Amino acid sequence: MWIRLISAFVAVALVVGLLLALTQVHPATSASSTSTTVAPRPALSLAAIDFSSPLSGLGVFTGESPGSLTCKDYVGKSTNGGATFTSLVHAMSWNCASSDFSSSLTSDGHGNVFLYGPRLYVSHDDARTWSRDPQTESVWDVDAVGLSVWMIESKCALADMVGPSSCPIRLLESTNGGRTWRQSLTVPQGSASGISSGAHGQSYLDRINRSTAYLMLEPHSNFGGGPSVAPLWYTSDGGKTWSNRQVPCHIGALSSVFSVAPGGALMAVCASQPSAGSQTKSVLESTNGGRTWTLKTDSNINNGYLGAIDLVSSSEAFLAGGRSSLLVTHDAGTRWRVVQPLIGSTAGGTSQVIFFDASHGLVLGNNDNDNENLTLWSTTDGGQHWTVELPVAK
Repeated sequence: MWIRLISAFVAVALVVGLLLALTQVHPATSASSTSTTVAPRPALSLAAIDFSSPLSGLGVFTGESPGSLTCKDYVGKSTNGGATFTSLVHAMSWNCASSDFSSSLTSDGHGNVFLYGPRLYVSHDDARTWSRDPQTESVWDVDAVGLSVWMIESKCALADMVGPSSCPIRLLESTNGGRTWRQSLTVPQGSASGISSGAHGQSYLDRINRSTAYLMLEPHSNFGGGPSVAPLWYTSDGGKTWSNRQVPCHIGALSSVFSVAPGGALMAVCASQPSAGSQTKSVLESTNGGRTWTLKTDSNINNGYLGAIDLVSSSEAFLAGGRSSLLVTHDAGTRWRVVQPLIGSTAGGTSQVIFFDASHGLVLGNNDNDNENLTLWSTTDGGQHWTVELPVAK
């Protein structure tokens, strides 16, 4: 009897062990659903952020499949200033080797989120699910003021984007959070090619409110030498009419960025061809809405590449860029200094700078102390002190 009991126990144990082994080798898969959440995920790195307040925002994380054939973007939410991002959802995939894709993110505060650069993916349920928008053109910028969303796009072949050709832009408008689009009846003249001008160093839209906005396009190519001019357009009637307030770069420029201070002052930075970790740059200031500009001749910001600028006040601005630590000016752009301690490395650089008011700001950049991984720095005292956040994706 005991022999039979032991034999039965052994048989049951063998069956259980076999089932456990099969479960480990072939994990159970859940039934298909409409959710775009994907698990497990490859190793992820933070690529871009969009925060509506110092604590609350969204982050784009990029991962590569084994062999680096497929790249995937995941979007998650943070409520603690970027220390952690949760509820990550797979938003899009692309061939890592076939395109130069730059993930940018914009949200409208009403559950509509836009992931672009140059393709466009949209979520209408606060980043829970995503779908590709049927736009055939390359999307360079999306700016939302509530449910009013404007989008800059251009239609170019890849050969055009990597060469000297220009790509005329289109301005599309949506009044329902990006569910439908219509082309603006009035389109400012200019071009955007993104890649050839430095896709990470070109400003486009800055909407002050539903009616007032600035639109900067890439500097006119000047193959004969001499200084370039960057087209800057202004509207105060919701895009029905535009006035040209061009920026005289004073150098031969390939890219340009600009920012509008809360009081209305403007600052623009133009940059020439990048070379060996530096670009010749010029800084210009306007106190009359871009009608006239003052060249800040003593600016010393040629090290590193041009990225993004945030004009916190009429006199204070922060400048980010590839292979450049965060820079700051306190005298409207005449003198610049490197923020201490270093924010972002001179190997990778800084890619985004966002100030919500004169005190609170966020910077995204590569971290020398974390194997050059993208890191968030936050300040609550106008940049005098900074806190390092190593973003964790959950």
